[in-house]
Amino acid sequence: MANGKKIIEVEGHKVYLTENPGRPLMTLIRMAAGGMGLWDKVWPYLSEHFTVASIDLPAVSLDKFESSRDLFKHMADRVVSVVKGMNYDRFHLFGWTGGALVGLRCVVDYPDMVESAMLMGVVDLPEERRPMEKANDVLKVILDHGDLELYTYYWLLTQHTPDYAEQHFDRIQALVDARLKADAGRLDTQRVLKWVKAIRQEAATGEELDRINTPILLVAPAFQSFPTLTHVRKLNAKIKTSEMAVIPGGGAMVLQEAPDKFMAATGRFIRAAAAGKPPLTKLSEKNTTTVINGSRRVDVLENFDDTGIVFLHGWLMSPQMWAHSMEALKRKARCLAFWQPGHGRTTAFGSNTTMEQWADWVIRTLDELNVRTCVLVGHSMGGMVTMNTVLKYPDRIKGIVLVSTQDTLWEEDKREGFLQAVDMVAVAWGPEMGQQAADLLLGETFLKSHPAWLGSWINEVAGYDLAGIANLGKPICYRPDVSGRLKEIQVPALVVHGTVDKGIDISLGREMASRIAGAAFAEMPGAAHCPPLEVPELFTETLLSFLRDNQFYDV
Repeated sequence: MANGKKIIEVEGHKVYLTENPGRPLMTLIRMAAGGMGLWDKVWPYLSEHFTVASIDLPAVSLDKFESSRDLFKHMADRVVSVVKGMNYDRFHLFGWTGGALVGLRCVVDYPDMVESAMLMGVVDLPEERRPMEKANDVLKVILDHGDLELYTYYWLLTQHTPDYAEQHFDRIQALVDARLKADAGRLDTQRVLKWVKAIRQEAATGEELDRINTPILLVAPAFQSFPTLTHVRKLNAKIKTSEMAVIPGGGAMVLQEAPDKFMAATGRFIRAAAAGKPPLTKLSEKNTTTVINGSRRVDVLENFDDTGIVFLHGWLMSPQMWAHSMEALKRKARCLAFWQPGHGRTTAFGSNTTMEQWADWVIRTLDELNVRTCVLVGHSMGGMVTMNTVLKYPDRIKGIVLVSTQDTLWEEDKREGFLQAVDMVAVAWGPEMGQQAADLLLGETFLKSHPAWLGSWINEVAGYDLAGIANLGKPICYRPDVSGRLKEIQVPALVVHGTVDKGIDISLGREMASRIAGAAFAEMPGAAHCPPLEVPELFTETLLSFLRDNQFYDV
């Protein structure tokens, strides 16, 4: 036994096993031979929660399968056969690279057996496949003119980050030696090329993905070259019961390079799965509804009463900013708070989306949720979306609340500065940038009195689709100037603004309110750009008074 593992044989397969009596089974699935030790650095952690088994799956003849999907089905059957041979009728799984595709087939084909799945490296094919095809051509040259040793070096050097390769080349060399020893007589260069092509295919159809009810964690190292974060996010949009764990700074070999980062990103899911205490996701614990708006996923935080108040948060924020108000409205009104595009698990917009299309997105999502009319509450960019939505769809909106927002256009220098900021967030988000953003969004009083908030928020935003959030820069900066159209608004309106807002001066809020017939204006003393978060009691009291005065709800 090495590292707490023993080797047994089940159904003709070698299985590396650490038994943990009384704990559920987690099967580790990767097509690389178990003798390489690729799981070793996370094995002890997983063994704290599960009986852990890694199955050496055989290198089957790829030519006998009509499609990659058939190949992965066959391999999934092998996994399930071994699990049954170990006398388990249910199991958890962690699939990595080719093993992630096999694991996905296990979820699809054996839904009654798989209790949860972590998948790292699972493929959702992009529409543009020529870069992938050229990468395969490069690999073919290496295999045609080299050997498995050269290929293995190429594979491992491209899967690790350059810094790790420079600092730990001896470790990479040891992995190459272990691979050649473990795969002696098992692989040849042409088989490798066929396998690489096979694992760059989809393992399940869209219809099969839509039927999945198993809790799934899609593990996404931020610097993995294929599949990229964008590919994983597209798959996340197609599986309603999935969530993502983005590992900042990690490459495809993050389990080798930075196992602590892997465990920090996945620990909550792993512990919940082992304890068998669904729901496994943070979002579903908070009454989240996932809807599919066209080809886009939208996550919506809501309660389930009869009437509608819809909250749209601002840039880099989340529905949690409305928590105090939604709690006060519980059992009095149906409240829905969208995660905006690119935030949370909501699918990001493309780079050329307009503010008008953003308004269309709001209405289509409301259609999916059977909300015919609502009061629309928008913060900052959410307020900009609110104004465009009520102007385009006046029959759908009963009232509006505009929080820390602006109807006029920014000057050129402010537009340029914001576009630079969103691009920097996409590539360099971390504690330093998070602190800078927080200083602009929130007042000093809030940050000093809530010292734990900043770190929690920085970690939350790190899991967002930051590249997708950058795509919001254009519709925000080049939105239409609606100041001349606000007189068209015929519904009750409330404008709320913090007195020390650094992003949008309170004078602009007053001017905006004056352009809407009958609009009320409310100052939030001491609040900066996020009054619902900074002065939640005052904001909620003001909101409820507006709803009560206009007889929207009995609050």
